[in-house]
Order: sequence, then structure tokens, then C-alpha cells
Amino acid sequence: MRTATYENVEHALLKWFTSVRDQNLPISGPMLTTKAEEFAKRLDHPEFKCSNGWLDRFKDRHNITFKKICGEAKSVDVNSEAMNDWVTELKGIMAEFTPDNIFNADETFLFFKLLQEKTLEFKGVDCSGGKRSKERLTVMVCTNMSGSEKVEILVIGKSVNPRCFKNVKTLPTQYEANKKAWITSEIFTNWLNKHDKKFLRQQRKVAMIVDNCPAHPHVKGLKSIKLVFLPPNTTSKTQPCDQGIIQNLKVHYRKRVLMKQIACAESKTEFSLTVLDALRFLQRAWFSVTATTISNCFRHAGFSVDIESGVSDQQQEEEDDDDDDIPLARLAGINFTEYANIDNDIPTTEPLTDDDIINEITSSMKETEEDSDEDDTITTEKPVPSLSAMVEMTDTYQSYFEAQDDTEEVLPLLAKINNYFTRKQLKRKKKEKYGT
Repeated sequence: MRTATYENVEHALLKWFTSVRDQNLPISGPMLTTKAEEFAKRLDHPEFKCSNGWLDRFKDRHNITFKKICGEAKSVDVNSEAMNDWVTELKGIMAEFTPDNIFNADETFLFFKLLQEKTLEFKGVDCSGGKRSKERLTVMVCTNMSGSEKVEILVIGKSVNPRCFKNVKTLPTQYEANKKAWITSEIFTNWLNKHDKKFLRQQRKVAMIVDNCPAHPHVKGLKSIKLVFLPPNTTSKTQPCDQGIIQNLKVHYRKRVLMKQIACAESKTEFSLTVLDALRFLQRAWFSVTATTISNCFRHAGFSVDIESGVSDQQQEEEDDDDDDIPLARLAGINFTEYANIDNDIPTTEPLTDDDIINEITSSMKETEEDSDEDDTITTEKPVPSLSAMVEMTDTYQSYFEAQDDTEEVLPLLAKINNYFTRKQLKRKKKEKYGT
């Protein structure tokens, strides 16, 4: 098949087509012709004419066909040419890379303050709880196929410097910000380049599988990462993170929100949740997503191979902890699955405009974000504990854990924390004595 003569026009038109279909809007042949000629003019090709032959070859090269729109949401035709091509490509990826070196990254929206909307109440009593919070974050998760390497979560908020970040020098997760808390091509590119350098230092070659949303551009110059795009409109079947990884993360996150709400009710204190609280909860929730869950989700997405995840028997026992099944939803009288998934279908990126497409094609897109000191809420600032108070607190933790019969794995971690405070004390004494 002939390659595209006007390659940049074709790339622009394909990006526009993908963006519009992601919004589930219909596109006709004349619409494609018009947009192709508009892009050609803006890309300095005034001689370009979108003939029927060029349009047919464009559609053939990208497996685009004419279909009737159904009343239901778009479903995935597992027997389509695009899906068959993906199955073939996936076999090649799995032959080239080990499960430890096959990664999937995806974003999800999170109404991080959102509480449940239902409660138990006496019959005949009206319920009112104020307006439900829709303050949001975008959360990017990334993990490898074996579940042995969960990449640090990336969170995108609306404020660059929330008040709750005061005195905080190390955040629990990566954090970026823009006015709408969306993933952008600039954020994604910077994130990908950062991990490319990390894998290069580790002398690894990895496959990074992502969907083809507008914020995921083709990134040039990668040395250790092979960037692989899923077929359009197939992520409900092909994206491992959509098979339950993100859902599991949200379940663990909202369990922690619910537990904090219960604790506030019992202590008769006002419930509040800052962006920093959300980052802490997300870090702990991500830690709670097990390697078994992750490898199962990859398998459900068609990554079917016997995975040696390196999960020990002891780790497996910890993953199967019965305490994880505490029915918090029953305590609150809610449908917890519905509560956990309430923001699953919210877009995480802004639809591409023609200007965005042209800028990306010409590699001149430079997005700037205004700094903001606005916080998500006004909270009472908590003082930073002193070093001596933390040492004393560590001793208290030590006494508690030594009195338990199931803390063999916890005590070594506590020893590391204690060593950290000991080093800080020695540095302080040295500075006081020698002034260095």
C-alpha cells in the first residue's frame, strides 16, 4: 500500500478523527475531506486536494470504515480487523519483552472529597447533608504486567501550591497542576521521558502500553521505552488498568475516606479532606493493590502468559488478608461498588482543538500553567512535630508492635524509621558541636 504523500496532513487528520470519535460524534466522508484540506492549508500545503483516492487510501491505512450508529454506547467488536491486528502485535510484544518489562499506564478522574449520598436514617426523618463535593484530581497509574513494579502515582490537581503543602518538602506521590486538573501532552511527555531515563540507568528495555487519547502524543527520542498505542475505542477490552486495577485503587482509596469520616463522627470533629490527604490516601491505596490483582487484570486484557511475578508465599498470605474484607459499606449503609466507581467515566483530558493538533504536528506546542496559591479548602495548619517528639513516638510504636503477635514484618520497617531519626539526631549534635 502506498504511503502518505502529505504525511503531516495525514497525522493531523488522524488525530482529529480519533478525538472526535472519542466523543462518540458521527463523522462523514465529506467532513474528512473538508478537515484534510483545512489542515493542509495550515501546514503550508496549499496545492493539496483531498481526492476520493487519497481519502480511500487514508481510510484503508487506518482501518476506518463506514458504520451505522447504534443507540447504545460504543462496544468493542473482538473480531474486527483492528482487534485482530492488536492480537498479532501483542504476541510480538510478549515475545520481545518479559512480563517485568511490559507496562500499562492510564489516567482516571477522582472526586477526591466525595462522600456517599445515602445513609441509614429513622423512618419519617428528612435527610440533608449539604452539596456533594465535585473537587477533582486526575490520577495516572502505571504498573508492569507481573505486578512486581508499581510506578509511583502521578496526581494532577488544579492548584500548583495548595496551602496544605506548606512545610512539606517531600510529597507522597508525584504532583503536577493546571487550571482544569487534566492530563496534557506536556505532562505525559515529561513523565515518559523521566521514566525513560530511569530505565536507561537500569539498562532495561520496556514496552509502555497506553491508549491513544489526545494527551498521549508520539514521543520522539526514547531510548529505553517502546511506546505502544492501543487500537482506538478498544480499551474496555485491551487496557489492563481498565480491567480492575483502577477500580481496586479507588476501592482502597474510598475505604480510607470512609474510615476518616467514621473517625470524625466518633470524635465529633468536622470532616475535611485536603489535596495532601488525598495524596497520602492514594499512596496507601496503591500500596494495597496486590500483584495478584494486577497480573489477573493483564490476563483479562489478553496478556495471557504464565507470569513469574516473584511474589513469595508470605507476600501472598498478606495479599489475602481477611481484614481487607471488612464490610465498611455495611457500616455506612451504602452500595460501595457504586460509590467507588462514581467518577469512572469522567474525561481526564480536554478534546483536541485544531490549534492543538497543528501545534503538536509542528512540534511547537508550549503549554504554560499559571501558578496558584489557592487551596481546595481552608484548614487549620498542623505544626510539624519536633525531632525529639518523633523519637518518642517511635518508641511508643515499638512498645505497641512488640505487644502484638503478628508484627514480624512490621518491626524491621520500624527499625529503619528509627535509624533515620538516629541519623538526624547525630547530624544535629555534630552541627551543634562543630558548626558544620
